[in-house]
Amino acid sequence: MASGTEAEVYGLADQRVLKLVADRGRAGQLEVLRRFYDSLRGEGLPFALPRIYDITPFRGLLAITELRIEGKPLSELLPALGAEGALRARERYIDAVVALAELEVPHGVSRYLLLDESGMSSARAQGWCEFVYRLAEAKIERQRASLEADVVDLAAKQARLRELYLGQRYDGPLRVVHGDFFPGNVLMSDAETVSGVIDFGSFTMFGDPLYDVSLACMLFDMYGPERASVRDELIAVALRKVGADAEGRLYRYAMAYALMSCDLYAGAGGLRQDGHYRWAVDLLNTEPYWRRVA
Repeated sequence: MASGTEAEVYGLADQRVLKLVADRGRAGQLEVLRRFYDSLRGEGLPFALPRIYDITPFRGLLAITELRIEGKPLSELLPALGAEGALRARERYIDAVVALAELEVPHGVSRYLLLDESGMSSARAQGWCEFVYRLAEAKIERQRASLEADVVDLAAKQARLRELYLGQRYDGPLRVVHGDFFPGNVLMSDAETVSGVIDFGSFTMFGDPLYDVSLACMLFDMYGPERASVRDELIAVALRKVGADAEGRLYRYAMAYALMSCDLYAGAGGLRQDGHYRWAVDLLNTEPYWRRVA
């Protein structure tokens, strides 16, 4: 069915697929993910969630049997939809992330990060807001030289985020936060119907669902020439659905994510030449967004 850098995917009977993954070191994380999927109560959602049935070592690979969810990634459908179809698909995309905000955290969870082998995200040790800020702060310290060279008034912006995150509490219910909600992880059967949300894992957390709403707006069109206008359009759509009082949190999460992910794809060419890093810097230098951070 598909072949990529991480896996080959084959269709099976009984609405299942087989993934062959080369990295056997991921077996432990995949087992955590399997139990996580089994614990989700997504019956009320208007789309399907993943499920892992079996993980078996096979000739140096991992053979993973999963639920087959019909549909194509929105990222693949968009080029053929046309202007009106794309508008409808973007609306359904935001509907999907807002619906996901109702997905309850599995019983007994006491951390903020799903795949947290070190235990650094224990919910008993800190609040959600502090946890998010500490992730951003750690990345600033790791990449300070580059960020200081490229982000205007980095110190003032860091101080602003520190004031906001450490000075406020999140008192809402903890929800499942996908953490990588973008068109490649949203399956659609057509421009009007979201059929599934896939690929929870490394970025999945348990916290404020508005984090996902913010990322959905920011990640929809990251590198295209119209990315800024698309971003603003999606934020407007999202605020109609979640309420205008959420505006400050959406922008605050966007800035924290830009910092947390700035070196996500840095390769041999160096951090400052990486496309995602440049996207993060562009977002961090967008002054109108900082004026809306609250």
